[in-house]
Amino acid sequence: MASAIDDRTLSPILQALNALYTGSNRQTKEQAGQFLEQFQKSQEAWTISHTILSSPSLPIESKLFAAQTLRSKVIYDLHQLPADGQLQLRSSLITLLGTYTAGPKIILTQLCLALANLAIQLVQWKSALEDVIRACGNDAASAPIVLEFLKVLPEEASDVKKIPLSEDELKERTRELLENNAMQVLNILVAYVSSANTPQSSHALIFECLNSWLREVPLETIVNSPLLNIVFQALSNDDLFDAATDCVCSMIRETRDLDDESDIVSTLYSKVIELRPRIAESKDDPDAFRNYTQIFADAGEVWHMVIARQPRQFKSLVEAVAECASYDEDLEVIQFTFYFWYLLKQMLVLDRYEDAKRELRDVFLGLVDILINHLHYPYEERNGDLFGNNKEQEEKFRAFRHEMGDVLKDCCAVVGASFALRKAYTKVNDCLQAQNMGENIPWQDIEAPIFSMRAMAREVDLDETHVLPDVLTLLIRLPDHKKIRFAVTLVLGRYTEWTAKHPEYLEAQLTYITNGFYVNDSDIAGAAAQSMMHFCRDCGQHLVNYIDQLHDFYEKIAPQIHVESLYDLTDGVAHLVAAQRLDKIYNSLKMFCAPVVARLYSRANAPVDEAGYRKIADEVELLDTFARLVHPHIEPGNPDPCMQFWSEVWPLIDLLLDNHGQSTYVSERCCKFIRTLMYSYRTSFFSLLGTVAEKLVVCFDKFHYGCYLWASGIAVREYGNEYSDQNIQSAVWEFAFRQSISTFKYMSTVNIADIPDVVEDLFRLLSNLITSYPYRFIPSELCKPSVDAARAIFTTENKEPIFTAMDLLHDIFSYGFSTPPVSNIMFNDAGEQYYDANAVPPEIQGIVRQIVLAEGEMLTRQVFSGLLYTFPRECVSDGTSVLLVLLKLAGLPNAVQWVNSTLAMLPAIAMTQQEKEKYLSAVDIAIQSDDMNRLRRQTMDFIGWYTRRNVTPRSEIRRIGDARDMRFTFAS
Repeated sequence: MASAIDDRTLSPILQALNALYTGSNRQTKEQAGQFLEQFQKSQEAWTISHTILSSPSLPIESKLFAAQTLRSKVIYDLHQLPADGQLQLRSSLITLLGTYTAGPKIILTQLCLALANLAIQLVQWKSALEDVIRACGNDAASAPIVLEFLKVLPEEASDVKKIPLSEDELKERTRELLENNAMQVLNILVAYVSSANTPQSSHALIFECLNSWLREVPLETIVNSPLLNIVFQALSNDDLFDAATDCVCSMIRETRDLDDESDIVSTLYSKVIELRPRIAESKDDPDAFRNYTQIFADAGEVWHMVIARQPRQFKSLVEAVAECASYDEDLEVIQFTFYFWYLLKQMLVLDRYEDAKRELRDVFLGLVDILINHLHYPYEERNGDLFGNNKEQEEKFRAFRHEMGDVLKDCCAVVGASFALRKAYTKVNDCLQAQNMGENIPWQDIEAPIFSMRAMAREVDLDETHVLPDVLTLLIRLPDHKKIRFAVTLVLGRYTEWTAKHPEYLEAQLTYITNGFYVNDSDIAGAAAQSMMHFCRDCGQHLVNYIDQLHDFYEKIAPQIHVESLYDLTDGVAHLVAAQRLDKIYNSLKMFCAPVVARLYSRANAPVDEAGYRKIADEVELLDTFARLVHPHIEPGNPDPCMQFWSEVWPLIDLLLDNHGQSTYVSERCCKFIRTLMYSYRTSFFSLLGTVAEKLVVCFDKFHYGCYLWASGIAVREYGNEYSDQNIQSAVWEFAFRQSISTFKYMSTVNIADIPDVVEDLFRLLSNLITSYPYRFIPSELCKPSVDAARAIFTTENKEPIFTAMDLLHDIFSYGFSTPPVSNIMFNDAGEQYYDANAVPPEIQGIVRQIVLAEGEMLTRQVFSGLLYTFPRECVSDGTSVLLVLLKLAGLPNAVQWVNSTLAMLPAIAMTQQEKEKYLSAVDIAIQSDDMNRLRRQTMDFIGWYTRRNVTPRSEIRRIGDARDMRFTFAS
């Protein structure tokens, strides 16, 4: 493949590489990178890369770049070469492999990747493995080439996203290259590993190669071959340790689906258990300990069902994993074991494994001690901080503690929460007694078991009386250290359901928590607010008579704590208000909300800055919390005291939107409050609905924020249904119609790609409209602009609006058939049902079909363009649904003609005429037989095949033909 290249051709590439690797000027490096990227896409890159790799005098950096270029061109640009050129490439790559037998390994790997990908795509090359092995030779010197090629081949074949073959072609090629050659490869590996001529440096590569082929070679064959003992023996060799570990773990994972009586499992288990002494031996070697932990953890995960069935025989494995978990030098290693404990717990809690639970109970009890020890904060400070001011390390430790908390819950499920809780209690009590005796006990020794109590809380039975009373009594008399108070406060908040059933412990805990608000520490105040929230939620029946005192406390504390803590405290208070008798709710609600309202009125008419807008939003959030939680059951026909109060508050919201609605913080929070009112008070909200709806229309016209459309959509969903009377339904339709028309007008003045939030919220509003009012929506002025807006958004790459546009189109087009997608029961003014709920009226079907016939061909092209090129991969399923309903409505011959005209606009090299006709035939047959499920599968397979072959990081084509950006226009 190589040919003579003059210096003028090669020089710019070498100069660009030099600038990229050694240059200091950022702009120059960027330009060099862009030049090299364009070079890699070019036809000339094939020949130039071979020339560079064949030139002994060139530096290694240039050769590595050339090898990477060949690899990527084989993956993405093989279509640039004719059939004979692909065969020449095969020969030249094999020749180059011989050149780099002695390394550098990084270049050899890139060339092997190139050859492996060529072997996968060159489907006519039936004897790929034999040819490579024959060309490289069987001597020890060629071992690195053969082994590296064999190692990467299965790995590359499994990466279906970058292989430009159809699913059937790839399946057949995998069978030819891998399944049919598995035993030959195993024999080659055995021969290499058994040969005295094979250099020791190649043994790690042998294990890596074996690891790659494990799924292709029957595991029984490997276990019964010399390779098994050789792999386990290699665990004692530092140079082979990592590769051997990967091999052992892979073999264990391959037994996942085997019966627990299998000889393979027994053989591997005995080999693994023989390694147990090395756990203790390797505790001073972190890397070795990590590998052994991985082996035992993987064995436990894979064999957890076997352990449950044969607990005595496999108890040693459970003990070995626990021994690994006791290691305290590297907490990341301990995490390897967590999933095993969860899987085993899931088995042991089943009645059929009660005997196994008893057998393994002592291991889980010991695990509780291990975990509590790991929960300790560091004892020594560095630079005045426990984590040396390393916030990342601190967050990592906090996350690790919560993961250990999950394992503690698993322990509780196996040994019983009371027994696990008693262990934590004993540790705290022992520390307290030692402290009373004059010992200097670090706060970490007390805080860790307290944290464990918090983790176990949900596992403790509400009727537990053996340990928990002692725990709660002990906790509130612990030393007043900030870390300890913080931990205790959070623990008390976790046991509030238990306290509700044992109210004699309530007062002391509340006193402890409320005192936490007066400690000069924001973390403790936040914990106190969170716990108070739980107490008010769960113990409200015991606190309803103390609401006046709680109000005084709330007003005193609210200005002093962080806003997030205030949200939690307000949540708790709102639960207490909701627990009041119906005749007291109005006054209680007003008592807590009146100060908030007063503060908002003081800001409503005053100029505010960005911080002021945030404060307004925070205050509205407090009102939203009360509205969300305080909504008593009201008998039909009776006035709602809450809505009476919120009607008095509405003028304030109206004023805030008038004066400060230009702030997204204020607008969004007020819309959220409106949403909450609709959700919480349903029919009681009728009295405000008209006023609020008008405000939503006016504010969108003024500010053009999507939140007003979002709230409008909720109004349609809540009140545009048969549960509202006809007048309400009609009023909601008129309001939503105005809102939609207003939005269409606004969209026609801007680039919709710049307002994705507005477009998304509009589509949700329109979807709600078509769900509630399908037979008003489709003949209206909204239907056609909705389709146009969806078409316009398909030419952008904004994921969420695309999703909602697909849903909207699917909803509209579904009314082109005789059966509606949902049963929509409509009523006339007399309350009588009209339109058959089981059949779409012919005139409605006709309107939809007319739209499809007018827009269908272009829409087919746009949807196909998105599916093949621009839509996010998550949109493929929904996009396919839209395409299929469109084609089904179009019928024959339109469907086939539209698809054909679309495929005709694809690049000529993208697919053959035969491939094109195959898909067109599938469309034809599916439409005739009404088998759209089959067409869905075929369409998604076609999309997957096409994108793998033609849509790569180098693709310059981004859409089909004239499926270009289109501007949305609307003529009212």
